[in-house]
Amino acid sequence: MRITRELENQYHKLDSSLWFRPTLMAIGSAILAFITVELDRVFDFDHVAFLRAGIDDARAILSSVTSSMLTVTTVTFSIIMVALVLASQQFSPRIIRNVMRDTPSQYVLGTFIGTFIYSLLVLGQINDQASFVFVPILSLATSIMLTLLSIVAFIYFVHHIAETIQASVLIARAAERTIDVLDRRFPETLGHAMEQIPPPPIPNETPTTIYNAKGGYIQAIDPVPLLELAQRFDVVIYMDRAVGDFVPTGNPLLHMVPQRELDADSIAEFQDVFELGLERTLFDDVLFGIRQLVDIALKAISPAVNDPSTAINAIDLLSDVLAQAIRRPEQSPCRYDEFDQLRVVANTITFRQMLGTALNQIRQYAKGEIAVTARLLVLLNEVALACADQERRAMLWEQACIITRGADQGITEPFDRAYINEHLVTLANTLAIAPEQRITLKVG
Repeated sequence: MRITRELENQYHKLDSSLWFRPTLMAIGSAILAFITVELDRVFDFDHVAFLRAGIDDARAILSSVTSSMLTVTTVTFSIIMVALVLASQQFSPRIIRNVMRDTPSQYVLGTFIGTFIYSLLVLGQINDQASFVFVPILSLATSIMLTLLSIVAFIYFVHHIAETIQASVLIARAAERTIDVLDRRFPETLGHAMEQIPPPPIPNETPTTIYNAKGGYIQAIDPVPLLELAQRFDVVIYMDRAVGDFVPTGNPLLHMVPQRELDADSIAEFQDVFELGLERTLFDDVLFGIRQLVDIALKAISPAVNDPSTAINAIDLLSDVLAQAIRRPEQSPCRYDEFDQLRVVANTITFRQMLGTALNQIRQYAKGEIAVTARLLVLLNEVALACADQERRAMLWEQACIITRGADQGITEPFDRAYINEHLVTLANTLAIAPEQRITLKVG
C-alpha cells in the first residue's frame, strides 16, 4: 500500500493497542528523569524549604513510590483484563478492540508506568559516597507530584472503567465509529464518478487476473495506487472483492482488461493495494461496525443472557447508523481518472447490504420476542423518516414484510399481535404504502 495509507492503517491498529501510548509515556518519563536530574546537578535547590530532604528520606520516598506504582500498575492491568473478558462474554468478542482502544485507560496506564520508571531512574542517581553526596531534590519533588497525579488518575480510572463496560456506552461507541467510517469508505476517494454516463458493458475478452498471495480479511484498499496502476497499464480494473471480504490464498482479487503481461514486481504492486489481516477492523469496513451492533443484540436475546433491553439499545443505535447511511447517495462503482477515462469498476457496499446486515439475523432470532420485533419496526420507521428515495423506501417496506411473516410464526397472543400491527400501520403511513400492499398480523 502507499506509505501514507499504510501509515494510517498502522496507526489505527496502534491506536487500539494497550501498549502504544503507555510506551510513549514511559519513554517520555525516562527523558524527564534525565532532564530533572541534570537540572539538579546544575542548580542548587537546597535553599528551597519545601524541597529539602536528606539521603535516607529521598531513598525511602522513591522506594515507596516505585513499589506502590508497580502494584497499582498490576492492579490496573488486571481491571482492564476483567473488562475485556466481561465485554467479550456479555456483549461480543468483536468489540474487544473497542475496549482496548479506550484512550483514557491507555493514558492512565501510561501515567502509572511513567511514574514507576521515573522514580526508579531517579532513585539510581542518589549518591552518598563520602567524596560526593548527591540528592536530586527537584527530581524527588517531581516524583512526588507524579505520585499525586497517579492517585487522582487511579480514582478517575475506577470511575471511568465502570462507565466504559456499561452496555449503553459500548454500543454508543461502536455506532459512533461506524458512522465515522461512512464518511471515508472505499471507493469515495478513488478518482471521480460520472453518474450521467452509463457504465460500459464488460468486454467479452480474456482478462488478466491478480490472485491473492496470502489469505486474510481485506482491511483496506488504497485508492491512489490502484488508479495509478490502471493508468500506467492503460486498463480497466474490475474489483472482485470489497473491504471486509475474506480472500483465501490463491483466489482472485481483481481482473483487468485488456489483457496485459505482468512481471512479478507488477503483480506485487497490484497485491500491495490490498491491506489484509487476520481480522476485520473498523478502519474502512462499515459492515463490520454494523456487525458489532448486531452481535451485541444477538447475544442479548440469546437464552443464556436473556436481556432484551440491551438488544433494544443496540437496535436504537443501528437505526442511527442506518439513518445516516440512507441520507448518503449510493456510491458509484464506476471510477474515472482526471481525463474522464473509466479506470476502475469497484465492488461497492450498498445500502441494501447495510440494511440486510443490520436486520436479517436479528429478525430471525427475535421471531417470538415482542419487544425486539416491535423495535425493529420502529427502526424502519425512523430510517424511513430520513429517506425520500422511493427505491430505498421500498427496501424498508420489504424488510417490514419479512419481519411480519416471522412474527406471524412466533407470536401467538392476540394482544401482542395487535401491538405489532400498530407499528406496522405507523410504518405504512410513513412510507405512504397503498392499502392493497399493506400487511398485518391476523388478530383473533
